[in-house]
Amino acid sequence: MPTLIVRQYKPSDFPAVKNLFIEGCHEHAYSTFYHALRQPHNWLLMILGFLLPLVTVGSILLAILDVIVVLAVLWLCGRKFFYGYAAHALADDMKDIPKYYLQQQGYNYWVVESDGEFVGMVAAIPSYLPGGEKNTELKRMFVVQSHRGKGIAKVLCRTVIEFAQKKGCKAVILSTTTVQTSATHLYRSIGFRCTHTSYMTGFTERLIRLQWICFRYDIPNGK
Repeated sequence: MPTLIVRQYKPSDFPAVKNLFIEGCHEHAYSTFYHALRQPHNWLLMILGFLLPLVTVGSILLAILDVIVVLAVLWLCGRKFFYGYAAHALADDMKDIPKYYLQQQGYNYWVVESDGEFVGMVAAIPSYLPGGEKNTELKRMFVVQSHRGKGIAKVLCRTVIEFAQKKGCKAVILSTTTVQTSATHLYRSIGFRCTHTSYMTGFTERLIRLQWICFRYDIPNGK
């Protein structure tokens, strides 16, 4: 069995952390495209796009081209969201991880090593609900693809849960997208429950029916 070590982030980790974050975000673009292909309204778009030029001008070539255009648009919609998400994060909290996560109360950033090899990461930030309930939000959790299915993500989740418990929080909360099915299964297996889902409001996100899904893990004896 490999030896897992979870430790606090240090500046020399940044290249590996940045690469994993970008790869993880870009990977979700593929899942989003396949999700979009399963939506009935997109099938309707492709059928209409195929039949319209076929019936009006009798061009099979133009009909096929219209379907290709719809597929390209769906791919670009998923790509736009997750590539944009990665770019925003790298210009925001991940631009200076020590300053953002390690120099503020209630924040933290961890990496996990397997036999000395970087294999994953996770972050935590404080979150306050209306009424003053103190929680911790789990963020930026990614595991290297070749090391998935080995329980690393569960170790990272428990690291954040233990951190939140020590801080006297009531719960750990997080948000993900419904296309990240492996992540949602993981959270449920640990004991997170879905609190609500909501469709994203942007035009491209509505086209591919992209949803946020929010989870909560209630900490036993949380204060």
